[in-house]
Amino acid sequence: MFKLKSRTDVKYFKIELFFFIFICYLGSIISDIEYSFYEENNVLKFTDALEYRLVVGTYSFVFYGIYYWVFLKSYVFRKKTLPILLSIVCFILLSHLYNKYLMNWSIIRLPFVSEKLKLDALKELNRPTLYFIVSYTLNRILFTIIGFTFLIRSLQQDEQLKAMKEQQLLSELAYLKAQLQPHFFFNTLNNIYALALKQSKDTAPLVAKLSEMMRYILYQADQEQVLLKDEIAFVKNYVEVEQIRYRDTIAIQLAIQGIQAHTTISPLLLLPFVENAFKHGVEEEQGEGFVQLVICQTEAELLMEISNSRATGQTKTGGIGLTNVQKRLELLYPKRYKLEQQADEKIYQVRLTLQMK
Repeated sequence: MFKLKSRTDVKYFKIELFFFIFICYLGSIISDIEYSFYEENNVLKFTDALEYRLVVGTYSFVFYGIYYWVFLKSYVFRKKTLPILLSIVCFILLSHLYNKYLMNWSIIRLPFVSEKLKLDALKELNRPTLYFIVSYTLNRILFTIIGFTFLIRSLQQDEQLKAMKEQQLLSELAYLKAQLQPHFFFNTLNNIYALALKQSKDTAPLVAKLSEMMRYILYQADQEQVLLKDEIAFVKNYVEVEQIRYRDTIAIQLAIQGIQAHTTISPLLLLPFVENAFKHGVEEEQGEGFVQLVICQTEAELLMEISNSRATGQTKTGGIGLTNVQKRLELLYPKRYKLEQQADEKIYQVRLTLQMK
């Protein structure tokens, strides 16, 4: 399973590399330093065994690395219990044969090691008995490597799961925005159609405003974040479109305060609430209606409050746009938003509070 296909693979390979460097070199050297300090009263005494630790550690690093990257990691990641157990048995047998014969035989022939180390290797090679130290191999080496392998698998699976959730989130947000945009244009084109039937002089200004809003949706709304001031400019254009449509039929008030230049927000997040006030509020009002919109930014929060009149006997308070935006709030601002809605026979009110980063 030795494959480096992504940054995540490279990151975990570095962690694995450090782990084997530690158990093959650093752990033994630290142990020698501690022994020299506490037993020999000479912290520099550990250097007497430094050559042995480095040479033997290199052989151990090669053997452990082959076992881990070629066999064990693949078995653990694929949850192959029987091959894992068989690999443990093979490790115990082969590691002792490797250390006694291959390692000692090659050390004797290395040109850069000391004569003392070569002599020790020759004595070990010529010793007739081969001891299998199972307990030490299991407790100090194998269980450590196997436990580390399971830890790496768990960490990588968690990271992959997180990446999948993020991808799913992006897909769901894209789907919700794709639903929202046709819904918005459908409503606005209906407004233009109604004015065109009346041959109103306001038709051309309405088309111009729609053009500005389309430019925003096409070139900015596909981003993860946009400037709050641009989002509010878009909302203002929408309100102006409605003012052209309704003229003096309803009272429209828009108040904006404290917007900071560099604050960002998810695009098209505020529009559905404004749309809802006109579409499901004053549109069906036969007498004098009103829409009051306040957007205010403080140091840590963005507050939007909308009130609109309701037609007598009306019960419906929302549509597809408002449903979608509630889902987007859950995805984009979990536990960082508060949405309150109140309604009586005459007034519908919604209040959105966002905790800004």
